[in-house]
Amino acid sequence: MTLANATLAAAPQLPQPFTATYAVTFRGISGGTLQMKWHREGTSDRYVFETTARPSFLASLVIDDSAFERATLENTAEGLRPVSWAADDGRSGEKGNGELEFNWVDNVVSGTYDGKPVKLTLEPGVEDRLSIQISVMTALMQGQEPGSIAIVNGDKISEYTYKRGNTETIDSKLGKLDAVIYESTRSGSSRISRVWHVPSLEYLPARAEQIRKGKVETVMTLVELKKE
Repeated sequence: MTLANATLAAAPQLPQPFTATYAVTFRGISGGTLQMKWHREGTSDRYVFETTARPSFLASLVIDDSAFERATLENTAEGLRPVSWAADDGRSGEKGNGELEFNWVDNVVSGTYDGKPVKLTLEPGVEDRLSIQISVMTALMQGQEPGSIAIVNGDKISEYTYKRGNTETIDSKLGKLDAVIYESTRSGSSRISRVWHVPSLEYLPARAEQIRKGKVETVMTLVELKKE
C-alpha cells in the first residue's frame, strides 16, 4: 500500500508534537541551523508544521533570520492533507515567497507564488512541499510505503517517487540511531533527496541530503529534539 492511494477507515495516528533542530551545511560550509516544529492547533483536528532559520554569517547573505515556511494540515478519515501553505525568506522581492489555500470541496489550490497568481486542480493525495514531510512520517508509522506523490511546488504540480534504500546506524548528537534511508526524485530532474528516517523517533529524519548531478550539496543533521 502506498501513501498516494491509501484509504483509511479512521483518521491516522500522527507523530507526537516535536521541535527538532538541524545543523545545515552547503557544500561543506556551515549554513547555521534550521528548526522544525510540529504541533496541534488548539483542540481541533488541524496541525501546523513550520520551519524557521538561524543562518550563519555567510548564509545570512541569502536568507534572513525571519525566514519561515509553514503548512497547516487537517487529519481526516481520508488521511492527512494540507489546507494552507506559506513561505517568506524575509528579504525584499517575491521570488520563492507565496501563500496557497487548498480547497478540498472544489478541488482547487489557489493563491500566489513569486508574486504571481496560482490556480491548480487538486486530486486526492496532493501535498505541498512541507506537508509531504509529515505525511511521509505518518505513512511509515502505519507500515505504508510513500510510493509516488504529487506535490504542489510553487505554481505547478510535480510527481515525486520515493524509494526505500538500506538501513543504517548513524552517529548523532542524540547517540546512535538506527535509520532507514529513502530517496525521492522527480522524473527528468538531476536532483535527489536522501533522508535517514528513524523508526524509534516516529520516523523523524536524523539526516537529509540534497544531491545535484551526483554531488551532495546541502546536508542537514539532527542536533536537538524536544518532545511536547
